[in-house]
Amino acid sequence: MRESYFKNSRELLKRVDEFSNFKLKRRDDLQIIFTEGVKEENNRLFEDLVFTAKYVQGLMKVMKMGQENSEVKSLEHVKIDLAKNMEKVLNQIREILSGSSQSDKNYIEDTFLQMNPDAFKNLNELLSDLDWTKKYLNDLKRS
Repeated sequence: MRESYFKNSRELLKRVDEFSNFKLKRRDDLQIIFTEGVKEENNRLFEDLVFTAKYVQGLMKVMKMGQENSEVKSLEHVKIDLAKNMEKVLNQIREILSGSSQSDKNYIEDTFLQMNPDAFKNLNELLSDLDWTKKYLNDLKRS
């Protein structure tokens, strides 16, 4: 992630949004994470976060398919992996935001990181947007 456009979080958001065909659901919230993620000291953590988000999204798809398909037998391992990686993604978000304003940290904590149905829905939308971010970064590496 050494490309110059990563120094501009707004440009990154614009490019990811275009890449997703404008399917992002939490643009303003993603901007908060991008603002911190593009800082040189956070690049590695940001790459890890988008990877984990994409992985969690994949695990959630497996869980959904497994619940719809009675032939899938080993969902217990998927559940354990999902729980572990959900905790990991929450910690990664907190770590990336450790240098941001207290109001941004409080907002993200209240909106995404609480244990309630609204926060879980919001977090799933944010993870979907981070999944799009990972797909965009992967596409850049290939081209």
